[in-house]
Amino acid sequence: MFRPFTAEWAQAMRDAVNNSAAYKEAAAKWTWPVALVVDANPAAGYPGAVAVELELDRGTCTAARAVDPAQVTADFVLRASLDTWKGLVDGSIDAVAAVAGGQVKLTGSMMTLMMHAKAAKALVRCARDVPITFDGTGT
Repeated sequence: MFRPFTAEWAQAMRDAVNNSAAYKEAAAKWTWPVALVVDANPAAGYPGAVAVELELDRGTCTAARAVDPAQVTADFVLRASLDTWKGLVDGSIDAVAAVAGGQVKLTGSMMTLMMHAKAAKALVRCARDVPITFDGTGT
């Protein structure tokens, strides 16, 4: 089990992306790095916001790392509360609807992201393939 938004989870995400034929196909034209940021939630063990940056290029992830949110350089930044991230991972929240509705705050071009909605949804499915725990008991 991996704790989301850690260096170990970032590497597991890289592996999940690179092992996903569905992501490779859906993201064949996606060429931008993406950062995933979770807002602070001290009660859940996130005393400050944390981020993972994924270097994504035409269906592969060439690098993944945990970074301080202030150091994010990705063209696309998706930021949300821990509860929203949990919902995205367990499938109770649709990724595209969450961005469009403001549950997930986007830095970057909304138009470009919507043009690549299949890639975004495939990336979320990759996250679902990574075994995670938010509280030590699993999700």
